[in-house]
Amino acid sequence: MKALYFEREGEPLDVLQLKETAIPEPRENEVRIKWLGSSINPADIFFIRGKYRFKPQFPQIAGLEGAGIVDKAGRNVQLSPGTLVAFLYKNAWAEYVIVPEKELFVLPENFPVEKAIQFVLNPATAWGLIHRAGLQAGDWLLLSAGNSSVSSIITQIASTRGIQVISIVRSGEYGSRLKALGAAAVINSSNESIIERVQQLTGGKGATAAIDAVGGDTGTQMTQALSVNGRQIAYGVLSPEPVQVHNSLFVYRNISFSGFGIRGLLESLSVKEKQEMTAALIDLLTSPDFKMDISASFKLNEFQAAFQLYASGSENGKIILKS
Repeated sequence: MKALYFEREGEPLDVLQLKETAIPEPRENEVRIKWLGSSINPADIFFIRGKYRFKPQFPQIAGLEGAGIVDKAGRNVQLSPGTLVAFLYKNAWAEYVIVPEKELFVLPENFPVEKAIQFVLNPATAWGLIHRAGLQAGDWLLLSAGNSSVSSIITQIASTRGIQVISIVRSGEYGSRLKALGAAAVINSSNESIIERVQQLTGGKGATAAIDAVGGDTGTQMTQALSVNGRQIAYGVLSPEPVQVHNSLFVYRNISFSGFGIRGLLESLSVKEKQEMTAALIDLLTSPDFKMDISASFKLNEFQAAFQLYASGSENGKIILKS
């Protein structure tokens, strides 16, 4: 089979190699998946650079998320061959992938493949972040990296619940797209004050919650834009700079600040809770009105073109690797 390997840490274009290797066999409680595709996520880049929460073991197959069809089941596995599944697991960028059964998300056979490929990391992150924020209809939610895939999904879910989303971006070109997804307002942080605009939009009350993928000055302003009893959740590290806020802000406004990681969420869910989340996401994502934009699709042997596009930063939507 073909697989994308790397044997040292570095930039994807410098270290990834397409190699032929033996088709793996599933062990007890594992399945072998005939890979359909994966999206390229920031987590994949951090993993290849050696800066993710766990380290590669060389030679390492790249890729941390994907979808495919169950091809072969090991002992004690309940799933049947032919089942469409999504997964958040290592070694994803290969024609066949071995995944423990407990790590799989079972999808309907008619579920859109391009949404199946993106099913776990971003939708589950969005679902978990909104759940953690504890928002009600009418509340104000402040999002950084407003045009990112996670924020786009959060915006759509929030709008179905009557939550008013304020999206922070660094370019005015995204405003119309985000409002079409359900954002109540868009702040261009390159020429607007986040704090002042939030105060204007909320009638001086501030945002009920802030979900931050950036940190740095953006995260600092988001904290300062929160209401009394506001909540801020950090889930990304796009800025190398820290959020810097005096303790008085937390004390006098009774603000809470917490971190969120998708793997921590998934490990904390009971079997029933995971099934409920999966069912809710299937229901949401199946609708053709629910947008999960794809910028471009590439075959495994076209990976260099895929990463050249990714490195350019000019994509508007996910870049997909497909079988």
